[in-house]
Amino acid sequence: MRDALPVAIFVGFTGTPIESNDRDASVVFGEYVSICDIQNAVMDGATVLNYYESHLAKFDINRVEFTKFNNEVEELFEDDEDIAFRKKTKSRWAIL
Repeated sequence: MRDALPVAIFVGFTGTPIESNDRDASVVFGEYVSICDIQNAVMDGATVLNYYESHLAKFDINRVEFTKFNNEVEELFEDDEDIAFRKKTKSRWAIL
């Protein structure tokens, strides 16, 4: 990037992913101009606290339609001897 844009100014923010093996933004972007951690950001009103509450989604599968669909997919590939391929294909259809 620096070769392609030799006179560009590079700016990075905390949490900016650089590379999977090099996560030090200051090495890539240089010294910090300003540091604002989450506590300061909340205190000055720049951000609000975020609460996460885990829930499992409740849904119901129409078993009659599911079985019908599963049988139709099975018929499509019944002549294929590669069991792994059949399972993989059924999984892909299930995602759809």
